[in-house]
Amino acid sequence: MNIFDAHCDALSKLWEHKELSFYQEDERLQVSFPEMEQAKIGIQVFASYVPTRIRYGQKFQAALEMIDIFHDKVISPDLMPIYTRNDLDECVLKGKKGAILFVEGAHPLEESLTNLRTLYRLGVRGMGLTWNFRNEVADGCEEPNPSGLSLFGRKVIKEMNQLGMMIDVSHVAEPGFWDTLELSKTPVIASHSNVRALHDHPRNLRDEQIKALIQSGGVIGLSFVDFFYTRERRDVTVDDVLRHLDYVCSLGGVDHVAFGSDFDGIETTFQDLTSAKKYTILVDELHKRYTLAEVDKFLSKNWLRVFRTVLQ
Repeated sequence: MNIFDAHCDALSKLWEHKELSFYQEDERLQVSFPEMEQAKIGIQVFASYVPTRIRYGQKFQAALEMIDIFHDKVISPDLMPIYTRNDLDECVLKGKKGAILFVEGAHPLEESLTNLRTLYRLGVRGMGLTWNFRNEVADGCEEPNPSGLSLFGRKVIKEMNQLGMMIDVSHVAEPGFWDTLELSKTPVIASHSNVRALHDHPRNLRDEQIKALIQSGGVIGLSFVDFFYTRERRDVTVDDVLRHLDYVCSLGGVDHVAFGSDFDGIETTFQDLTSAKKYTILVDELHKRYTLAEVDKFLSKNWLRVFRTVLQ
């Protein structure tokens, strides 16, 4: 069965290091096309993350440059872009490999709905509302006294609903999380987050948040970020991922949990899940613990369902 991974930062790596090729395996890239083939990753979400060092007024341009890399250096006859529900179905039915373009953090919008619509027209089909800190849409999870969605943020949610864009609440502070679930007319995802009850980190979601995602038809994608699992930064392994997976399932989330690795956004990796090709280790362990139908849901079907619901 093919894997659907809902978050990687390979575009940022390719933007920062122009000499890298997505089609050549390189230890500096945790996600590359050869590794997708080795791991049987069928669909990969590519996030355009604009670093915080980029000044206001230049963030939209930086996002455009990453989107250009997506179309020029990532999309190929071997990796089709997915823009619509029909594209998603074609990718699955014909066994093609597909790529979906996201923006991570709404700061490239620079307070402009025109910029949002432009990003959509250029192929962006999902957006994380924040990174860790405050922007014009909402507060990030590391703000000390966070508020919810701004007035502009509420307009962004409405526009994303109308366009058929995935709304991603990973990195969003809790007040903004609740505002988003209340306002959105379509299911919301947390593309790369983990369980706060198992490790108290601001990027992880509380039980109440996970249950709300479940009840609203959304999905949480467990990430492979080691410090989302332990404070001691010991060698984290696939067993830690399975512990978080078991917990979400215990909350009723069998149909609402999947994976968003965050590869290429990670400075230090697990002991075993070091790059995309190592997904095979996770797949093998899943088969030891869950039924074939459940494994299929975790690896692809849960993401496929929610993306089919939102994309137009």
